[in-house]
Amino acid sequence: MAWRCGPKLHNWFLYYVLQFRKPEFERIANGSTIKTIGLDYFRQLQIALPDLPEQRSIAGVLSAVDAAIAMTERLIAKKRAIKHGVMQELLSGRTRLPGFSECWTPARFGAIAAPARERVRPQTVTGRVVELEHLAAGTGALLGDGDVRNAVSLKTRFRDGDVLFGKLRAYLRKYWLADRDGYSSTEIWALRPRDGVASGKFVRYVVEQDGFIEAASTAYGTHMPRSDWGIVSKFRVLLPPPSEQIAIGEVLGDADAEIEALERRLDVTRALKVGMMQELLTGRARLSVGEDAE
Repeated sequence: MAWRCGPKLHNWFLYYVLQFRKPEFERIANGSTIKTIGLDYFRQLQIALPDLPEQRSIAGVLSAVDAAIAMTERLIAKKRAIKHGVMQELLSGRTRLPGFSECWTPARFGAIAAPARERVRPQTVTGRVVELEHLAAGTGALLGDGDVRNAVSLKTRFRDGDVLFGKLRAYLRKYWLADRDGYSSTEIWALRPRDGVASGKFVRYVVEQDGFIEAASTAYGTHMPRSDWGIVSKFRVLLPPPSEQIAIGEVLGDADAEIEALERRLDVTRALKVGMMQELLTGRARLSVGEDAE
């Protein structure tokens, strides 16, 4: 539907009203494959309608919040691109951090980390379990966890410092550096760095690389493609000395922390907009508007 506003309705005010009412529209929409709402519903739709000057002011305030959201989104995208470039430079050895000059050692991924093999029955243990849906795609963040006692199938026991990597549909880029002991789905590799060879933080950034994801996406199975350890274990890496691994992990970790702070700011701004719409578009909060407001 294309709406054309009459003389008493500002187009951007209507835009925000429709946006605000979207959950209601989704709830009442009908249809099995494509849900729709008939024109008769909108003909009867009632909205709280201030005069035009206040409509313009409300639209202006909400547009300013939208601009702040868009600016933060662009900044996050820029920071991610910068971090990706820095990561590629540091992990390839093309760029070295100050104070490091030792030669790097070519190695296969299987020589620096290996999947944990310990399986447990959920009914015999207590603690938290990480499933695939708890791993954010492409950010390395943990979205949540569950009570292992509510699980049914076998789980993998992981340790603090292991790198969890979703081996089902690896192209989704689900990974997390564990900061605690726990349990995970067997669809997740708990990659344990080999003692004295690699640090967890270094392995975490190795698995984020495009090349590693490509190797892990060379999978078996058609409907449920899973990464093949026989292929992933042969993925070639350049291995810096342990002290340089830690330094690289800290640099990239700082970049991730900056991105996470921006994402939290974005979440706060989005929540602020929702609250402002709730107040301004229902008339619970009013704006002071002069007679000559534009």
